[in-house]
Amino acid sequence: MDWSIISWNIRGLGRSEKASAVRRLFLQKKPKILFLQETKMQVFSISLFRRLGVKHDLDKIFSPSEGSAGGLMCVWDKDFFSVSDKVVARRFIALFGQIKGSQVPYGFLNIYGSSVESEKASFFTELKSFMENYQVTWVLGGDFNAYLSAEEKIGISVNRISIEVFKSFIQELQLADLPLLGGTFTWSNNREPPTFIRLDRFLVGDKVLSDFPMLNQILLPKSISDHNPIGLEVASTVGGPRPFKLYNYLMEEKGFSDLVVSALSKPKKSQRNAGLFRILKDLKGDIKKWSKDKQGGGENHIHWLECQIAAEERKQHQGQFSSSIGTLR
Repeated sequence: MDWSIISWNIRGLGRSEKASAVRRLFLQKKPKILFLQETKMQVFSISLFRRLGVKHDLDKIFSPSEGSAGGLMCVWDKDFFSVSDKVVARRFIALFGQIKGSQVPYGFLNIYGSSVESEKASFFTELKSFMENYQVTWVLGGDFNAYLSAEEKIGISVNRISIEVFKSFIQELQLADLPLLGGTFTWSNNREPPTFIRLDRFLVGDKVLSDFPMLNQILLPKSISDHNPIGLEVASTVGGPRPFKLYNYLMEEKGFSDLVVSALSKPKKSQRNAGLFRILKDLKGDIKKWSKDKQGGGENHIHWLECQIAAEERKQHQGQFSSSIGTLR
């Protein structure tokens, strides 16, 4: 069975561009589970979930931010993962249940670790104590705000005490840190000189590797956050043409009602003596084109930004710093 999980520190969902970027990632990768960190939102509306592409076959839960700091969200496919229990805390969300076709209980943890060095030891101690209360196979993902070696950080001094704290946490819980395919770092500060760190990762229990030996951890292209999204994938997803669906959020968009009235009022040769089915079929084509044109402008702009950011990052890795990467975000 092919599946994927994506984790992304989005650095705020309030801007429409951020919601569009998440939606685009959702439609492209079709993850079974999505972890978001630093949503910076205290209230999540139905309209926001629609803009993110969260459909009826997906479930969701969130941990509100404290003011404009923090905030977590999890979205999952109910047909893939049946949730029996949930725990929501300030710095993590835990989902407990079973993966379809497996009798093994799983625990998925969406994590946003403390960025304050003096708080990291207590954070990992508390997280370890929480995890030890459950007899499950663990999958952890998120922004740990920690790294495992000097090679995972470029730009400023390395905190070796924090490295040992994070290493001990992983070793004591017998978690596996899979190689990151496609790159080394998941975050950059967009300053001169630049700093690059691998802050985001997935950690899995041994049972996960025996159940899914083809599991890979992948660095996904950077978008309009200063963090790269990362993926945990089993094999590859086979693509194909998607059927057209009329989602409720489209009917709330400005111009939708005018489009329908105009399309139904416009005489067409194909509609002469046509039945209701043919008329609705033609209307579907008009709606599909309108939806594509409306979203295409925003999504094409997001794609352009992602290409520009990727090009600037390649220059930074070669020592050619440009301050324009910050303005692109």
